[in-house]
Amino acid sequence: MTESAFEEAERQKRLRRSRSTWKKLSRKRFIKRKMSTKNLERLCQQNASELRTIVVHSEDVDYKEHFPNAFTVTKRTNKPADLHVDLFYHDLSKIPDESYDVALCTGLLEHVPDPQRLINDLHRIIKPGGRVILSASAVFGYHEGPNNYFMFTTWGMKHLLRDWSEIVSVEGASQPFETVGIMMQRALMQCDINPFLRPLIELLANIIPVFDRGVSEQFDSTWQYSDDHKIDSMMPSNVQVVAKK
Repeated sequence: MTESAFEEAERQKRLRRSRSTWKKLSRKRFIKRKMSTKNLERLCQQNASELRTIVVHSEDVDYKEHFPNAFTVTKRTNKPADLHVDLFYHDLSKIPDESYDVALCTGLLEHVPDPQRLINDLHRIIKPGGRVILSASAVFGYHEGPNNYFMFTTWGMKHLLRDWSEIVSVEGASQPFETVGIMMQRALMQCDINPFLRPLIELLANIIPVFDRGVSEQFDSTWQYSDDHKIDSMMPSNVQVVAKK
């Protein structure tokens, strides 16, 4: 190799290393904890149970402390579980009728093309008087594409659970400005962003929920400022529901 060819090869190596470093910095996150996970942890804490629980696709939250008698089900073969199933959870049909007191299912309904079928399976599996605890995307970034089919509203969740005896609670997982912060976090997770801007965006994402302290009331429709249009969160990142069979 001639001296000029050697120098050119070294220059190309430096260029590749520089591009690689820039790419890594374009994806670097300084704060790893997600605000959306905090809301899921709150859901689990509020509905903790020592009864026999089937936990379906809920690796995105640490549920173990709150549901110690859990039977775990997931499609993710790289995650430990009591039962590994197919991509869209049709294998729930293998679980006997009325065999669990509680079902916990988070972050899944938006990833199956037939969420009503999944809800019906959980209804079949739960004992009479048992509960289902759900969380599904509302105002949220696309994730796990292309298997990301739906975003849910409180009314959509009530419709899916129309055959259950009681909707114990249905609420937004976050307040509007907190949702903005969550979406900014998702942008940091799913976008290459100029490394000089990333720390600023990350800081803003964690500060912006403070503006929720200034929100006094929320409504489900533009200009419908009446009591029958009040809502707990007009722009939640997730909708969380507890229903009884």
